[in-house]
This record gives sequence, structure tokens and C-alpha cells, in this order.
Amino acid sequence: MEKVFLDLYQLSESYTAPIETIITLFTIKYCESDIKIKFIKGKNKPQEKLYNIDISTFRHEILEDVPQDVANSCALPHIIVNEHSYIAGLCATLREIIKQSLTNDHCQGLLGFKDSCLLACSEVSVWTKFCEVDIISTLKFFDVNSNELPVTLARYECHMSQPVRLHNLYKYTMSKKFSKTCKTPEHIYAEGSTISLADIIIFVCIYIFLDNINITRVWNEKIIEILPLTFKWYTRMIQDERIFECLTIIEELKEIESDNSRNYILPVVQNQSLYKSDPKRYKPRNRIFTRQEDIDNSLEIIRNADVKTSLTGVIFAGDDNFDWLEIPFDATPEGGALPISRLKRKFEQLENLCKPVISIAKDGDIIVDFCSGSGHLGIIIAYLLPRCNVILLENKEESLNKAKERVKKLQLNNVKFFQCNLDYFKGNFNIGMSLHACGVATDLVIQHCIRRNAAFICCPCCYGSVHDCHHITYPRSEFFKNLIENRSYMVLGHAADQTHDVYNAKTKQGYECMEIIDTDRRLQAEQFGYKVHLGKLVPETCTPKNHLLVGIPSSIRL
Repeated sequence: MEKVFLDLYQLSESYTAPIETIITLFTIKYCESDIKIKFIKGKNKPQEKLYNIDISTFRHEILEDVPQDVANSCALPHIIVNEHSYIAGLCATLREIIKQSLTNDHCQGLLGFKDSCLLACSEVSVWTKFCEVDIISTLKFFDVNSNELPVTLARYECHMSQPVRLHNLYKYTMSKKFSKTCKTPEHIYAEGSTISLADIIIFVCIYIFLDNINITRVWNEKIIEILPLTFKWYTRMIQDERIFECLTIIEELKEIESDNSRNYILPVVQNQSLYKSDPKRYKPRNRIFTRQEDIDNSLEIIRNADVKTSLTGVIFAGDDNFDWLEIPFDATPEGGALPISRLKRKFEQLENLCKPVISIAKDGDIIVDFCSGSGHLGIIIAYLLPRCNVILLENKEESLNKAKERVKKLQLNNVKFFQCNLDYFKGNFNIGMSLHACGVATDLVIQHCIRRNAAFICCPCCYGSVHDCHHITYPRSEFFKNLIENRSYMVLGHAADQTHDVYNAKTKQGYECMEIIDTDRRLQAEQFGYKVHLGKLVPETCTPKNHLLVGIPSSIRL
């Protein structure tokens, strides 16, 4: 049976926990899940706020000594499915708990349309980031004495004022022609007309926030005035008997008089939806378009600087020969059911990445295939290096399931599977690799490797998708930070994606911009003592995004 691991702290005879633990327990109770609960008892109180919690109604075990596979794998909360498979991150953990409870009628709609609620990672989805990062951070660090409400509450109020995201919008709008009573659909819950996982996360956070400023069932009149839609939604949520019952894990509800003497104010935010796919979704005011004038200005800054942006030389591949005939069918791209039109190029791409990994790896090394997809790269490495341990890390469950089937057919016993985003993986490793990790993901891979003093082998992709997020900012290297400002740098990223074909006028410029972005990545790694090789895949035609960064820390002697 699956086991969920959660943070817990003890103060005399009572227990406290971070907000992620409370939300997870709330979801377990709401879903009537029988998942095994393992609390990891913290020895030192962390800096963020902790909240009193009642765990007496749960079947659980409190661990004083943390098992090595728990301590050295992923951030909490996370689920261990079995000895080879892990799920980490708040949204992924909650989704798994719900999926195992779908036989209960009240759980069937929690994952939303096509079970896609909070499926996208926080780096690409504004909605997931709001639920998994932004509102969680509010509960960790807010000031109870401030009269200004958190920005997240203001953003949620604006979100609730926007049109509902309807997946059958055409059907709805057509029906309006035949009914004068039809109105523009309004939010009843966070994602529409039914309660979802997003509602559970947001409700628990807002409940705890209000409780900490002495407001729960009786709202301050000023807050009702400035948060009318949030109040309406909150009232609907707390009147749900099942929701109300689950609140007992936080504390027993009491009648608390609202402090109407405090004059709360709401921060000013843009009136927009939090949906990634909504036409009115969050957009930066300075949205960047690749106007040629902007590209020319950015390129001039780089050309006038004393920095070598050309490739450092031939691809780093070592001396090992690579023979596809020696690799079993199920370990090849063909065995991975890749379309025939992509097979030849995928074979060439994988060979280019396998060679440096094989040259660097030593017996006993842990090798992580970041953004592994269905495991094309990681599975070949696991077969070729049976004395190494390989981790396939991917946030899409469907892709990992395909990889698991192939690993089972090949009877490989040196592979583990981590279903999570990059930033939730906390394990030690020796080599990190990624093939076409999009935009920010490549920089997260390199950042992870630098933190662990591990070698990296990365073939980047989607340069136009690089953007500042909650744990990555651009430019990456100190040299480029002092050379070019963020917006001009992003223009180069967008232009770097214009690598079409040899006959397109933009292609040469696109490759120059690619070299600039990857030179920034090279210089960042060199700041930490890495020897970095930057070259092109062979043949160059195997993919338009054909750069390969091989970073070797000084601790590795070849």
C-alpha cells in the first residue's frame, strides 16, 4: 500500500505542522482515504509559521529516525508507491490521494475536466503556481499585525470576478440563443460549478489565515466589503457538511467575535484570471515581441562586449564506441513506440547524449534523467551502465507509466521513478542529464547539478520560454547580469527559437542567439569551477535545437 510522508513538530503534548501537512491531512479526511500516514518528526522548528493540528483521528506512525530513502529523495509531502516509485510535491501528492479515492462519489469531480486540475507544473501554469506556491507562501510568512491583506487574497478575488473557464463554451453560447434566461456563467467554485482540488487548497489556506487574525465564521465587515466574491465562495464552502467536519483536524470551530475595529485594506492588483489557458490570464505588462529592432539592439550589446559566444569546440563524447545493434529492441526509441518519422533523428540525438554520460560515469554513480518523458535516454543508460543507478524524473504520470512498462520488459533493476517537478527532488546524484528540457527546465537541471557538484549533460530546447520564476532569474551568469538587462536578454531568447531551415533569413540570427544564451549558461557553471564543453550534436540536422552542454566539476577526474 502507498505511504504518504509528512512533516510534524511537537510542542510539549501538542503537535504543530506546516501548511502542506495540514492541507494533505484535510484532503485525506475529505476523501476518506486509507493511505498509510508516516509523520517525520522535525527536530528543529523551521522559520516559517507552524499551526496546531489534531492527528488523533488518523491512523498514523510517527518516525523519530527518518529512513534513508525518505530523507534523501524528495521534499515533503511525498508518497512512496513502492521501493522503485515516488510521487512528490503538494499538488502531485494530493492528486494521487484523490485518484485512489475515486470510488467515493464526492471525490469524482475533484480532479476537474479530464482529470487535469493542477496537473501542469508551477513553472508553466499561473494557476498551479498560485495554489502550490503563492498562497502557501502567504501562510508561511504573513504578518498577523498588518492591516493590509495578502496579495494572494486580492488576486483570488479578481479571479472569482472573471468568466468561468468552460470546456464546452461553444455549446453554452449556442444554448443562449434559445434561452433568454441564460446569463454569463459565474464562478461558484474556484474552477467553475463544482468543487475541485483547487478549492480545497485555497479554502484551507484562507480559513487558517482568517483564524490567525481572529476571524472564521464571523467575518469582519470591512473584509466582506472588499472581498465580496471570496466571502460568498467561502460561505458556500464552510456550509458543506463534509468540509466542516474536516476542519476538526485544525481545531474545533468556536464562535469568535469579529474584530470590526480593524480597518483592513486590499492591495491593488490587476483584474485578471489566474487560469493559464484563459484569454484574460495573467500576462506581464512588458510582454516581449521579437521585433527586429529589439533583436538588433540586444545583439549589439553582446557584440560590443569582450565575451566569446562561439561554441567551445567539438562535442564532448569520449572514446567509447556506440553500437545500436547491441541494445535490445525495448531499450531503443523504436521499442518506445516513437513515430517512424522521428526515429532516425531520435537515434542520433540519444547517441550524442549517451556517449558523454558513459565517458563520465563510474560504477555506483547515481544518474538522473531530468524531464525524462517516457524514458528514451534514461532507459538506454540504465541498460548500458548496469552498475549505476538511474532515476527517471518526470511530472507526467502517463509518460512515466510508459517508461515503467519498458523497464519491466527489460528486467532492469537499477531504475527508480520520481513523479515530481524538478524543484521537489532533493536526492544526491553524480550525473544529471536532459534532452530537450524546455526553457526554464534546462536551467533548473544545471542549477540542481551545481548544488550537488554533479556533472551535467544538457541539450536545451525552447529558448523563447525562458522567464523569471520563483527560483530562477535571468541572465544566469554574473558576467551577463552586468552586461545586459532582463528584457533585452529575453528578446534574445525569443529570437533563438527562430532556427527554421538553411533557407530562412532568420536562421543564422537564431543560432547566434542560441550561442549567446548557452554561453551565459556555460559562464554560470564556470563560476562554480566547472569545465564546460559547448558543442553541436552530430549530425547538426538531427534537431534544430542541436546544442550540447557538458559540465564537469573539478572533483571529477577523467
